[in-house]
Amino acid sequence: MAAVNSLGVHTPVALPYLLTEGLLPPDPKPDQYQWDTYIVADGNDCVEEELLVTQNAVAWSQGRFVRNIYRFDLEGESMVQALLTSFPAASDMQPGIFTAHANELRPQRSSLNSSGFQEETETKRQSFKSKFPRRALVVLLKTKAHIYFLRGAHHIVDLPFEVERAFAAPRGIILQRKRTVQSSLPPTPQVPAAPPNSFFSSQGRGPSFLRQSVSPTLVKSFARTSFIHNKPTQPSPLGGNPKLNTLFQEVIGASGKRGDEDVTNIYSLSGPLSELGVVTYSIQHQRPQKSTRSRNALSVEFEGLDPAEKIIHVSAKSELSGSKADNTGPLSLLVSFNHDISIVTVWHAWYVEDKSLKTLLKLRADQKAAKARRRSSFLTANVGTGATTPAVRRRDGARESFVAPNHPVGELAGSQGTTLSRNQSKQQQEEVMASQMDPDYQPAGSQQPARENRRISSMNTDVRASQTTVSASFGGGGGRRTTSFGGPNTRRSLSHRKSRGSTPGSAYGQSLGGDESMDLDSTLEFDSEETTDEILQHIRATIERSGVDNVFDSSEEGFKRELIVRKIHSFPAGLPTPSQNSNHEASTNYKVVTLLEPRGAQASQEQSLAIYLHDRTDGELQYMQLKIKQRLLWPELPASPCAAIPLLVDQRRLDRCEDILKIHDGEAEAILLGGRGIQLGLDQRSLCPLPSNASYRFHDPLSVLSAETSEHKDVGKNRTLERPLTPIRLQHAGPSARFDETGIDGVKHRRRLQLQPADPQVEKLLAVCEVLLPRSQSQIVRKLWCQSYAWLKANVGILQGTSSSVEFVAFVATIFTFAIDLLDAKARAAPNISKMATGKGNTQSTSALQLQATTHAMALERSSVWSWLPPQRPTSIRNSPRGSDSRKDQLVVVAASLADELSTSLKTDALRPADLINVAAKLMLGLHLCHEEQKLSVLSKMETSKLDIAPVVAQIGTWLNLKHWAYGKGKYYELEGATDGRWAYVKSTVASPPRLEFFDQPVSVFQWFEHSLKHGSSERYPSFSSIAEMDGTNSYGLDTLENTVTPRLLALSDMVSATRGVTTSPVTTVECLAERGFTVEMLDTYPEAISAPFKDAIARCEKEPPTIWKDDLLQLVGRDDLSTSAREALSSAPKLQWLLYGASRDVAAVIHVLDHPGLQLKTREAGRHAISQLIFSEDRRLVEAMSLMHFNSVQVAQCPKQPDWDEATHFEHQRRLMHWVTIRMIALPAGDGMIHYDSQTPLLTEKYHLPGFNSSCVMQPMGHTLTTDRSGLTEEKVNWAYFHAGVSAGMRISRNVKGIDTSWIAFNKPNELTNRHAGMLLALGLGGHLRNLAKWLSFKYLTPKHTMTSVGLLLGLSASYLGTMDGLITRMLSVHITRMLPPGAAELNVSPATQTAGLMGIGLLYYNTQHRRMSEIMLSEIEYMEMEDPDSGPDMLRDESYRLAAGFALGLINLGKGNDLRGLHGMYLPERLLAVAVGPRPVNAVHVFDRATAGAVVAVALVYMKSGDRAVANKIDIPDTEAQYDHVRPDILMLRAMAKHIILWDNIEAQGIVSGRPGWIHANLPNFYKSKLVDASNQVTMKNTMNSAHIPLFNVFTGLAWALGLKYAGSGNVLARDEILGVLKAFYAFGWSESYYFDAKLGRSALKRCMDALALCAAVVMAGTGDLETFRYLRRMHGRTDSDTTYGSHLAAHLAIGVLFLGGGTFSLGTSNLAIASLICAFYPLFPTDVQDNRVHLQAFRHLWVFAAEARCIIIEDIDTQRPIHMPIKVTKRDGTEVSMRAPCLLPELDTIATIQTDNPAYWRVTLDFANNPEHLKAFREDQRVFVRRCPAAEAHSSAFSAALAALNDAQTATVLNPQIWHTLFNLHAFKEVDRADVELLLPPDVHSSVYSDDRATVVDDRMVLSKAVRGNDRNALWNLRVLFAWAERARREGDGKVRWLGEEVIEGLRASVEERARRSSA
Repeated sequence: MAAVNSLGVHTPVALPYLLTEGLLPPDPKPDQYQWDTYIVADGNDCVEEELLVTQNAVAWSQGRFVRNIYRFDLEGESMVQALLTSFPAASDMQPGIFTAHANELRPQRSSLNSSGFQEETETKRQSFKSKFPRRALVVLLKTKAHIYFLRGAHHIVDLPFEVERAFAAPRGIILQRKRTVQSSLPPTPQVPAAPPNSFFSSQGRGPSFLRQSVSPTLVKSFARTSFIHNKPTQPSPLGGNPKLNTLFQEVIGASGKRGDEDVTNIYSLSGPLSELGVVTYSIQHQRPQKSTRSRNALSVEFEGLDPAEKIIHVSAKSELSGSKADNTGPLSLLVSFNHDISIVTVWHAWYVEDKSLKTLLKLRADQKAAKARRRSSFLTANVGTGATTPAVRRRDGARESFVAPNHPVGELAGSQGTTLSRNQSKQQQEEVMASQMDPDYQPAGSQQPARENRRISSMNTDVRASQTTVSASFGGGGGRRTTSFGGPNTRRSLSHRKSRGSTPGSAYGQSLGGDESMDLDSTLEFDSEETTDEILQHIRATIERSGVDNVFDSSEEGFKRELIVRKIHSFPAGLPTPSQNSNHEASTNYKVVTLLEPRGAQASQEQSLAIYLHDRTDGELQYMQLKIKQRLLWPELPASPCAAIPLLVDQRRLDRCEDILKIHDGEAEAILLGGRGIQLGLDQRSLCPLPSNASYRFHDPLSVLSAETSEHKDVGKNRTLERPLTPIRLQHAGPSARFDETGIDGVKHRRRLQLQPADPQVEKLLAVCEVLLPRSQSQIVRKLWCQSYAWLKANVGILQGTSSSVEFVAFVATIFTFAIDLLDAKARAAPNISKMATGKGNTQSTSALQLQATTHAMALERSSVWSWLPPQRPTSIRNSPRGSDSRKDQLVVVAASLADELSTSLKTDALRPADLINVAAKLMLGLHLCHEEQKLSVLSKMETSKLDIAPVVAQIGTWLNLKHWAYGKGKYYELEGATDGRWAYVKSTVASPPRLEFFDQPVSVFQWFEHSLKHGSSERYPSFSSIAEMDGTNSYGLDTLENTVTPRLLALSDMVSATRGVTTSPVTTVECLAERGFTVEMLDTYPEAISAPFKDAIARCEKEPPTIWKDDLLQLVGRDDLSTSAREALSSAPKLQWLLYGASRDVAAVIHVLDHPGLQLKTREAGRHAISQLIFSEDRRLVEAMSLMHFNSVQVAQCPKQPDWDEATHFEHQRRLMHWVTIRMIALPAGDGMIHYDSQTPLLTEKYHLPGFNSSCVMQPMGHTLTTDRSGLTEEKVNWAYFHAGVSAGMRISRNVKGIDTSWIAFNKPNELTNRHAGMLLALGLGGHLRNLAKWLSFKYLTPKHTMTSVGLLLGLSASYLGTMDGLITRMLSVHITRMLPPGAAELNVSPATQTAGLMGIGLLYYNTQHRRMSEIMLSEIEYMEMEDPDSGPDMLRDESYRLAAGFALGLINLGKGNDLRGLHGMYLPERLLAVAVGPRPVNAVHVFDRATAGAVVAVALVYMKSGDRAVANKIDIPDTEAQYDHVRPDILMLRAMAKHIILWDNIEAQGIVSGRPGWIHANLPNFYKSKLVDASNQVTMKNTMNSAHIPLFNVFTGLAWALGLKYAGSGNVLARDEILGVLKAFYAFGWSESYYFDAKLGRSALKRCMDALALCAAVVMAGTGDLETFRYLRRMHGRTDSDTTYGSHLAAHLAIGVLFLGGGTFSLGTSNLAIASLICAFYPLFPTDVQDNRVHLQAFRHLWVFAAEARCIIIEDIDTQRPIHMPIKVTKRDGTEVSMRAPCLLPELDTIATIQTDNPAYWRVTLDFANNPEHLKAFREDQRVFVRRCPAAEAHSSAFSAALAALNDAQTATVLNPQIWHTLFNLHAFKEVDRADVELLLPPDVHSSVYSDDRATVVDDRMVLSKAVRGNDRNALWNLRVLFAWAERARREGDGKVRWLGEEVIEGLRASVEERARRSSA
């Protein structure tokens, strides 16, 4: 009996809403709506969903809430059905199906050994990773289907036919097409019907169904369903007249339309965007043709299911979905009913998909060859139904007859009125007839195999006729067919089939005798020939053939095939009654449910599945049992999926019942048989009965929402209803085993059964019993528990003698049932359950109120009957001999009494005494493991729990006569609490105790662990597997059981075994912990002694973990500050604003901020500001540099009034000075963008501000403000200044910011294009953001041909697509370059600046690709020699700037590839470049060479960069003699000096300026120039004048300094800086000379240009460092405001300042090939003379330094406060040198660093190992922050005194805010033993410490628990101390002799306390 609770009357959740909205009339009848319920998994729980469908609306409810309403009032169509199902996701490949990828995973045997196949299969294997399917609501209308995904998507699918019914399937839905009714119009003229035994009697069902009332879409789809190919009419060799066919067609042609009953009616829809698929039946046979793969290769043919088939059940998901086994194949079942012959068939279904095109092309040759060898069929010899051609075979429609041997079937047309005809030769007709009459006949030329391989169809009578008639018809023997008696709808085969036959027909014509033979008495003989391997080959063959027909256009049915079925079994289901007037009604009368065998009841991997089919009309119940075998689908592959193969093992008819329903209670499933009971498991011997008179409530007693009105809320709550009248229908199964009972009145009574314990611990114990018991006993475990629980709930008085829970008592009774036979007769007679029930009832409280409440509750909710037990006479317990045990806990006695009664009612096979003892011993050992598992969790207290296993184990041990396991004084379980004084036992023992192979006496887990620690043993603790192997059997599912029931014991055994008794090193131990899934939280729940060795290993690794550890290991040791995932999480976490400012402000600073409020910084800029403050915390150099670079603020100038000036003269000087200040101001943006580089994250919802220039200037000392003329600052006049301003604003945007896409750029696009926006486009491109720009917006930018916009966009796109050779960007650049247009193209209306930018864009786009075509174009542009027309002036396009860009582009394309010019052979690239760079100049082309030389020199330098090619270096070097300098332009000398040393990169070495030793610059001067600088300096000093003879000297010096600066770019090398500044200082001495003449002015101009370049070189060396020595020179250069300082000179100075403070000190420059090339381009030493000047170098190139910028500033952040801090670090380079630095600071180049270590003892050490852990280097390149965490004072200080002092100091700091609270807390008794020095572990000084937020336990927790254990009497706590002391002793002997986790002083203190307690007790 099972406990039943009444939950009131059940009504739809959405019904009140629909009534309120008027979608249903008041008091609607049940036939006015459709109500369906679904059980949906929601995490670990289940939720009930409902669909309430009306005529034009669908309501979806979940739980007690209406989730959505779908209305279809406007559709104008009637609603057919609505259902919930699941559709696979885009990459969902295996939710219960086989897929197309399985097709491609099938190995080709001819290429199994090839590596290519292995790679392909490895790729395909990844597709089997399934995702969660997408659930959807499908609403079917008459002509369409609405698919609503529950996540929001909506699709409408047009249907080519009207749907009768739909079913949820594993992938989408299965559709049952509604068949049209055949017209009753007679044919004209009528032909007398042929006798039933005539062949012509079946002609009325010919292929003319295509002419019936079917939609055109369906007709078109089924145009190829007939198995007759269009063939031209051939004359008969016998002289027949083909015109007779037409005459016969006219005579018998029907005038009326007929039904489409021969059309396949079952289809599948697997997705809203997929096509309909037809459900087909597969037939397999041996391939007759020669196969290269296997001689026994199988081929399959496909037939459509019989049109009379009606689906009655489809697996909505895999039938094995409840299985927890790994690699379990899916299983889908389909059950159909054939109304014509009253046959029910169970099908095995699986999905297949189309093959890939690559696989199909390999089969084309075989497909064509197979078509030529197709054998003939009975319809025609030309029909393609060969062995290798899948063909959908429809049932017998028109059969050949002697009357009409040439039945016309017409052409295959898509229209309804087309006549189908066919002409055959007479020979073909005769062969067809012979094949029908003689099954052994084989046509000439046919390759049909022997007759035994052909299926014989010999069923010729109606199966609805009597069996006597069938017996008479088939009484003859022989191999020939007997006389045919049946009509066209009754021709079936009953013979035993071995292989396929030749006659196409319905599936039953092939199956009734195929898989089983039907005897006359309806007994079944199952086919033993179809083995598991054959079925597996069958499935593989269907997958191999999937998709071939659709691709090769040989699919006859017109629909794709994606669901294949294979018949498992069929059986008659009774004759249809006259009341069943429709097929739909007949099919809906059948109900199918399935029940999977529980995992615990399986003895192997094979599972069993029961199928129940119930006929509602007569109550008949059919039962089938399938054995499910799992086989690898492709055994040849290492990761093959499994296929579930069902095999029929049993089929019989059960007793009648009213109805059936499958119910779920968690993972437990059962079949509810109306009127009979509950079927739990597959044990058919007895059912679990239900109480006959359980009450029926009107309201749900558990519902929170009351159904009564407020005025009658106390009336009717406990109202009950009468039992519904039979027959009772079972409906609406819900979670927690809820269901509805519906009587003839239609009222649905909600009921609930409890099939499994609510306590998860009891559920685990039941699972242990199921696995350990034999299979016959394990099947009834659930049933026994349900019966025990139901009886105990009905007799609660029996539980007053025990404190255990009802569920646990029922469990004990369940296990005692299997051991109760061990008791002798006397022991079994003593505890009588009926006596105890009556006695306990008499001893209940006499309180009238309690008695009345108890009686009332029992009468309402539970049954008081126990009908299945034998009646007993009530006897008081007081008369029982066990009355003296009333004060003891009666758990064992009550359970034994109940078990004795249960055992008498069982119908199980009796076990032998030896087997009975073995079963009891296994149960005892299994419970012992569960008991020990509880000890390993500090969260479970067995003393206070109601699940005490100890007395149960002791009782079984007593029965087995095992003295060590029995209860009694001094025994193991007596010490565990199972004392005789506390528990009442049943005294009985067996004569001979069993012999246990292990555990001859109980072994505690503490004792085992202590043994492992003392002896270093790796022996595992016994497990369930060991217990199961005691009797030589190994139950299936033990791994799952151990992982769920004893996970701690299993994990601990694994650790002891892996670490050899915890003797491995701490690093190895921690790694083993991580491998086995241990976490800190899990270790905290283990007993302290068990976890101590592992926590000690963690503590030893915590200080300095290995650098190669992954994130999981770092988190395990508490060092998530080193984890890369933690870094990502912290980077996205919001930061408090106050944390970003480290220094506190004084009163003056606060007042200044209030008086002068500044712009509020963006979040990222504020963070950058905090870091920069830490970097430059000792002075205000960064603030000064930023103030100098502000171009949108008021400028300041100083013009004191001279004595001889009047006001007008003074004003004129001020106006002139303001003009020079304005020139300086418009050169500021380039440097400002460098200082604020990568500092902002813009708000995507706001327009990005692009600042302009300020026109005001404050004149000091008077403080007058002057305003310049704004007309001179317009974008047209100072266009490049505004362009640089836009770039400066764009450079602030971070490179890592998200959301800079087309929408944001279009949002910020001005109505009219501006220069500032053009500059921002370039900045976005340099940051990589233009990759997200849509191409249409690019063309929209380029269409107006705005020069600045075109330049910025083209360069930006090229920079974003650096080195990608993107085709679209290439075309976009090509249309802006004249050279790249095809010959004869029209001239471009594009500015030279745009074309110059286009050339550079090509170089960036094809960076490092060595593209020959692009290299040829660039080289040709450099050496372009077209003679210019003197009258037309110079070529405005190919000026020096254009050719220089071509040189840069050529160098970028072949950057550093001088020694390996692949693909450029034959171009003579170096020769041609050197000819232009250093070759002789023809007189007529001097002007061309003058423009091209710079580009050629740069190209040579970039192509041969760092190559060390001395030959090229010597050729490009400056001339050897001074006389030759007259023939070389001075600036070219600078380029050539630089180019030589860039090629000889390794020879550059800074030496510094040391007395007596010249630097590297002087050492590399030409010999005749080494003394020139001193002579020139003396000459200038003596004469105080300068001449142009010194210009080559200046340029050579600058060129060498430039090369030195590039070599040490961003290194901060002081020696290189000093050399460069030494030259600059010497040049300053020249600058003071007078220059009155042109020659002197020319020399002075060249000197200033070289000084600008030298300052920039020094800044490049010290990039990002903010070096003060360099900054002094640059600040001096910035202050120049005179007429001699040009715009270009200001631009160079500001670029130098920007480089010096690059990124606010967080960025530096690199020295990679791309970095050096970009620096040469950006800092090209020829600067513009004015803002419009681009003749020599395009100003847009000045921003390409971005490619050299590297984020190398290491930032140390406290992980708790997320605040950057100062931290000393040690940097170890790869050459072994160590450098001490103070973070935040700039690091050397990352490729030169081996390790970085923090060096602050107050924090845990962090080590970044770039050499051994590439992940560290990768993570640091992405994020330069390093998180650190404070360590305890004991770790930070070496001595105990200093550690205690620091801890107390920190604790005082932590309690300074409110010390009284904390002092009061630590004065509590629980904290009296906490050392004051340990307070820091509990109260860190930082309020943001992770100790306040995480759940990690500290060592203080363990110390307090152990101290409490010393004073207590708990046995496990004392064992805990004993194990702890054993580990401490071993730790002292091994290793360093220290106990790091608890501390030696703590161990000694605990030991002393134990000894003191021992002395007191002994005294």
